[in-house]
Amino acid sequence: MNKASRSLALLASGATVALGLAVAPVTSASASSIRYGGVLKYVSSWTTIPDNFNPLNPAGTGGTAGGTGSLLYEPLIYENVYTGKATDLLATGYKWSNGNKTLTLTTRTGVKWSDGQPFSAADVAFTFNYVKKYPALDVNGFWKSALASVTATGPNTVVFQFRSPQTSLFPQIVGQEIVPQHVWSKVSNPVTFANPHPVGTGPFLLESYSNTQVSYVKNPHYWMPGRPYLAGVTMQAVKSNATAQLLVMNGAASFTYDAITDPGRSFVAHNKAFNHYWWPVTNLNLLYLNNGAAPFNDAFFRKALAMTINVNAVAVRAYFGAIPAASGALRASVTPGQVHDWVPTSVSSLGWQYNPSGAVKLLESHGYKLSGGSLQAPDGKPLPTFNILVGAGWSDFISMAQTIGQELLPLGIHTTVEQEPYSTYASSANYGRYSMMISWGNNANVTPYYMYYYLFHPNNSAPIGKFASTNWERYTSPAVTSALNAYARTTNLAIQKSAMATIEKEVLQNVPVIPLTGRPNFLDYSTRSFVGWPGPSNPYNSGDPGDGFGGGGEMTYLNVHLK
Repeated sequence: MNKASRSLALLASGATVALGLAVAPVTSASASSIRYGGVLKYVSSWTTIPDNFNPLNPAGTGGTAGGTGSLLYEPLIYENVYTGKATDLLATGYKWSNGNKTLTLTTRTGVKWSDGQPFSAADVAFTFNYVKKYPALDVNGFWKSALASVTATGPNTVVFQFRSPQTSLFPQIVGQEIVPQHVWSKVSNPVTFANPHPVGTGPFLLESYSNTQVSYVKNPHYWMPGRPYLAGVTMQAVKSNATAQLLVMNGAASFTYDAITDPGRSFVAHNKAFNHYWWPVTNLNLLYLNNGAAPFNDAFFRKALAMTINVNAVAVRAYFGAIPAASGALRASVTPGQVHDWVPTSVSSLGWQYNPSGAVKLLESHGYKLSGGSLQAPDGKPLPTFNILVGAGWSDFISMAQTIGQELLPLGIHTTVEQEPYSTYASSANYGRYSMMISWGNNANVTPYYMYYYLFHPNNSAPIGKFASTNWERYTSPAVTSALNAYARTTNLAIQKSAMATIEKEVLQNVPVIPLTGRPNFLDYSTRSFVGWPGPSNPYNSGDPGDGFGGGGEMTYLNVHLK
């Protein structure tokens, strides 16, 4: 059962539901064939690595060292968006009751923090109440929505009480990294705390840090019997995807997260015995438009941009046909697997078509004027050259930005491609320091609700210059907010679908973001020294990046082992 239907559809009757979870991550080999040891190296085009191991950091992975949320700290449950299956980590079961206003979680026994102190439900309750005490940490909006209280009612029982039914929060609740009360209760400012001596429950311990490499060693007291198989993990920052790819191909690293150009030819073909990739599509790549600043606050201007960009050309040039363009109903910011069930024909027919000349006419009808190859605003002033922000060295996004710049020239819009290191790029997104930006959708899930909540809900937005956790384009509307709230209050599928159709219609008509292509997870790896990787025959995670939060990256480090 998919992750949304498990937490929502099973609750349609409003009855108390208790579910057990998977015991441990699956593995691709029998226990007798496992070889222990070895240091697995992950490489990424981060350029530099932040000296920060705070799993509650509001900036998320952009502001923390790789491995913080996958090696040191753990969530309650890992939910695999690709398969919908769950793996229990710090929780072993849960139940909804009281008309879906009470969620009771059972926490795992026998777990210790890396400093030897016992883990308990009190740590879970502390973490959530700590997030309440410091609102900047509440990036999931737990306390801005219906969450009323979180209480440990026993050593292994924690109760979440909601003011109204809010079952849509389940994935975020169980995906929250948990911190130890005995350590963090002494931290005076967790928002800026860099956590130099991290104490977690994860399978590894911090060994050493530099701004280009972080090393971790096996936690000998990890709670999962026989895991991890690895002796250590090293994460290295490099300057570009090309460098990361080369290191994997020559055996200096074992995997990376990289949208390799034409991967079959440029990666696999170099050594078919060792080089592999698995790119399961789970999300979308989007052109974010800064709706908080002119002219991007004009819906007609945004629609004209969308009509001028040939997304098929964008997809082909960035991914050589390996990933499809976001055309048709996908333009409603709905991932491919959800279109059939969640986008009615009456809504999908509202999608725009590639029509540059029509875009010019649309703008002219609203006071814009194309003169001398440049577009003039209704006040007669020529528009400035706009930056398209991408991560430094991200070859797929750079290609997309260059293609978009060429596509917008007939509209009289001039652009430059601006590359920033990941930490700066993430900060620019959070604080609105961009005009256009290429990035991924946040928290894509098995229904459109989760993409829309993080894209458009006011809880995740802020004025330019203020921190917006995920609503980077800074678009909100009463109709969208009302529809999101309606979905979250009910387990009635018909009501939920109606709410999503309302949002889909607004997205297609007002174009707050422009979907460009499908977005898979880009797992590129070598079997030269290590095996046990996820893939179509063993999708124990969804190809999550090595430093991914929410437990997905941890699954890789718990399953990969020496060849």
